[in-house]
Amino acid sequence: MNKPVALLLEWEPRYSVHVAEIDEEHRVWFALINGLYFTVLEKADKRILRTVLAETTQYTFAHFAHEEKLMEEIDYPEREKHVLEHEHLAREARAFTERLGSGQCATVIEYLVFLSEWVRHHTITTDRALGDYINAHSVD
Repeated sequence: MNKPVALLLEWEPRYSVHVAEIDEEHRVWFALINGLYFTVLEKADKRILRTVLAETTQYTFAHFAHEEKLMEEIDYPEREKHVLEHEHLAREARAFTERLGSGQCATVIEYLVFLSEWVRHHTITTDRALGDYINAHSVD
């Protein structure tokens, strides 16, 4: 009998930034990362893995673009620092995708551990600060 597998990233109230549209995007992001995790656990072929990885990466970049546009619109004072964090993850994602595509030894689990830890930390620190700013300044 197979044991149920825990989610890699499970949405919990502590991840809320108290801005509905950002929280919803984060829930979708968590689900996509979990989808990538389950794809790995199911030992899907590389073509499927690359497709799921590409979908997750595209969503990540779209989410970052949305947050960055929002920060610009509200003249968020910590925008530059926030964007640098986004750029760091984007570089890591691109580097991992290149290693995977070239057949270099790149484990998806290693990337997923990095990604899930990065998302947890970024969400409860940097994104929470953005949410606090939005709520304190009544920006909708």
